[in-house]
Amino acid sequence: MPKRDKRTIEGIKAELEVQLEFTENPDLLVFVPLMGLGLIDIVTLDRNTGEFKAYDVKARSIRQSNYLAKDGSLRNTKGKTILRPRSEEQKRLGVEIIYPRQKGD
Repeated sequence: MPKRDKRTIEGIKAELEVQLEFTENPDLLVFVPLMGLGLIDIVTLDRNTGEFKAYDVKARSIRQSNYLAKDGSLRNTKGKTILRPRSEEQKRLGVEIIYPRQKGD
């Protein structure tokens, strides 16, 4: 059996952490895709409002060094979270990017 990629394991852990965070709200029902693949990782339904929300869970990645922009300027980004953009299809569907809470949040 092949070994799992470290990033895959971190992604699975992030999804489970966010699911656990959502369970703290007793008014939310949490749904996850059967095969674990696709544009959406979690769908929630608010039982009071009937509102559905779709989320793509991202594991938190921290910049290890400062960033040199294309224009040549050095950006002081070491230690900051790398924010991941939504795909065009995710934007069209209204999918939100969500990160697990950091310890102490």
